[in-house]
Amino acid sequence: MLIANNRKTIGVFITHVNQPFQDAFSRGIITKARELDYNVIFFCSFGGYGIKPYEMGELNMTELPCYEELDGIIITPDVMNIKELFESYRNKIKKHCKCPVVSIRKELEGYYNVIVDNNIIMDDIVRHFIEVHGFDKINFLSGPLGTPDSDGRLNSYRRILAEYNIPLDERRIYYGNFWKDCGYAAVDYWLNTLDELPQAIICANDFMAFSVCKALAERGIKVPEQVAVSGCDDINDASEFNPALTTVRIPYFDMGMEAVAIIDKHNKGIRLPRYSVMDAETVFRASCGCKNSQASEAQRLRNHIIEREELQDEIIINAFMSADFTGLATTDELFDSVWKYIYLNKNVSRFFLCLFDNWDLYHNGYENEAYYGSDELTMEIGIKDDERFSKIRFSKRDIIPPVFSEDEPVYYYISLLHHQGHCFGYVGISFSKVQTYMRTYQAWLINLSNALENIRIHGELNRLVYRLEDMSIRDDLTEIYNRRVIGSLGRKYLKHCFEEQTQLMVFTVDMDKLKYINDNFGHSCGDAAIKAVANALQKAADDDELCIRLGGDEFMAIGIDYDEEKLNKFIDKFIADIERFNLLNQYEFNIYVSYGYKLAIPQEDSTIESFLVEADQLMYQQKKEKEAKRLKTNWVG
Repeated sequence: MLIANNRKTIGVFITHVNQPFQDAFSRGIITKARELDYNVIFFCSFGGYGIKPYEMGELNMTELPCYEELDGIIITPDVMNIKELFESYRNKIKKHCKCPVVSIRKELEGYYNVIVDNNIIMDDIVRHFIEVHGFDKINFLSGPLGTPDSDGRLNSYRRILAEYNIPLDERRIYYGNFWKDCGYAAVDYWLNTLDELPQAIICANDFMAFSVCKALAERGIKVPEQVAVSGCDDINDASEFNPALTTVRIPYFDMGMEAVAIIDKHNKGIRLPRYSVMDAETVFRASCGCKNSQASEAQRLRNHIIEREELQDEIIINAFMSADFTGLATTDELFDSVWKYIYLNKNVSRFFLCLFDNWDLYHNGYENEAYYGSDELTMEIGIKDDERFSKIRFSKRDIIPPVFSEDEPVYYYISLLHHQGHCFGYVGISFSKVQTYMRTYQAWLINLSNALENIRIHGELNRLVYRLEDMSIRDDLTEIYNRRVIGSLGRKYLKHCFEEQTQLMVFTVDMDKLKYINDNFGHSCGDAAIKAVANALQKAADDDELCIRLGGDEFMAIGIDYDEEKLNKFIDKFIADIERFNLLNQYEFNIYVSYGYKLAIPQEDSTIESFLVEADQLMYQQKKEKEAKRLKTNWVG
């Protein structure tokens, strides 16, 4: 089971779930899934409006589902306006899934399909204009040529005209784009091409019908007095538009319910046809010259006014959210701030925000796959019925943190957090009522993602500054510290030992006969000898000692909280590594060093330099004793 409540889970792959069709369709899915005891996870992506880097990030949604664990899939290919999104889903479904798959609105071979018959969907409207209004000069604003919805609706128009023996003038057909901008071009084309105004313009969807009405009004042409207009789909704005739009109401809610019912029947072993065709309903309103039910339309208008006011409030709040997140430097600051914005999604009951491991590592911003790191991720913050959770680790296969499982069916909307092509993680949200999230949720997510990207950049800059600072106190040859570190970390070590009244250790080393090695074996061998001494110091340092090359063949180490025993162990390890180097016989020379040290509790006026002077005195004394011994040995010999 994908969710730990012993129920089957349906995955819904959808884009812009808060748009009119998707909203109604999703509510139908949830309603039927609860009735049949299924969980539902909506994998929600958003269009990038042609912004390629953003779209690359949204494509990563197809990497998130655990396809093998799903008991049914519902997909909405015709609203996936990112070109590669549907194909990516389809390839992964083919590779990983054995569960039933239902396509909504678009016919797909090999899947179950819940559709309306676009070849007859416009029949009633065309007949209405002919029979009720007596029109025979009827234009048609189509969608793009070659798309199933567009071609089917255009075929309906052609067939009904032919049924009534009305000649078809191809100039009366204009191919649009199903969006709000093409009505102006269509109207201008007809005004410039035809000798007289059409009696009616039938549009293949409501968005194009709105723009046709606006274009006619701006040119002084009244709707419906001079030209009647109709649309298709009956989106929320259709009844509120002036004049209220005659259109076709498609049963999106029922289509969602039907998709779930098909999955349930398939899972119970019931044989089903591959196609379920839903009946559409024509709604006649003022834009064709007909009057509609004032009571029902007034209620729809009141509801729409409320929705519009809520949308305006959401836009303002999202602006404040963006300002509130500006300048945040840590995730703790962000998560402290984000709580209040979660509840702006009306009726929210559960919310969680999960980040992938290493989400904040450097990236180039355009990779096509999310960084998924380990098999686990972290729920950074979560709310469940007003109880707050944070920092919960769980398996990525679960998708939903186990703490958010319920004894009853659950549904969640999952959306990615990403900046351009780099994914940080995802959020999940669920509601106490059957609904989708607020209309401006994409902007909400972008605000949150931008804040995470700013925090990532801030962290990367801090790491860069640290690296630059570290480089400035590192010796190029040996990669141990150089003498600049004495004035920073060295003084901190001194201060610590003074405040804690523990002993500070300063150990100083000088190589013997480095010039001899350089003169006889070359400077590359001299460099190897210097690096060998540095390596020996680092191997002896196992308690955060600072190992420093002072310059040339001079070295030192600084340690805190030392005593005689710890000092002796340090020296023994250092000398042992030098002797190990000599025994390996990798070079024709041996390394010899002299050393000294100072071990004491610092006084208030103590400095690293004062410790170094005393350590050097012992080191030079050792060097003199070795030189005296060498001369004596040579004289005796």
